[in-house]
Amino acid sequence: DFNAQQPTYPSGTHVAVVEVDTETGEARLLRLVACDDAGRVLNPLLAEGQRHGGLAQGAAQALFEEVAFDADGNPLTTNFADYAFPSAAELPSFELVDFPTPTLVNPHGAKGIGESGTIGSTPAVQNAVCDALAHLGVRHVDMPCTPERVWRAIQSSSA
Repeated sequence: DFNAQQPTYPSGTHVAVVEVDTETGEARLLRLVACDDAGRVLNPLLAEGQRHGGLAQGAAQALFEEVAFDADGNPLTTNFADYAFPSAAELPSFELVDFPTPTLVNPHGAKGIGESGTIGSTPAVQNAVCDALAHLGVRHVDMPCTPERVWRAIQSSSA
């Protein structure tokens, strides 16, 4: 057994580029770059897969996924026809940048990488949508940034 004397501190930054159709409100993710420090990565293939899956999940949360309920609390998104999520066609190739800073907390120098994709990509995509609309006076769009929500934000800011 190994008990670390203190936690490790992985870190990173994510940057997203989106394109927004102001006529329809559709936001399309064009580019997502993730730079992560997971210390010494022990299994690069698994770490890369973990990051890719997290990036897709985070982008999906920002642009598509929502559980909706009616006024009585009944779920409206009860199957995959009602619950939007992206396919590979809606996602760009992700760009991964490694920035390893081994930790001294454990003998391997490893840190965590498990949640890095979802933690960084969701706000990166959300903020990219808001930034793309800033010139129109839009300051915020609730997640997920569905075409309807984006369109309504544009209409509200121009009114």
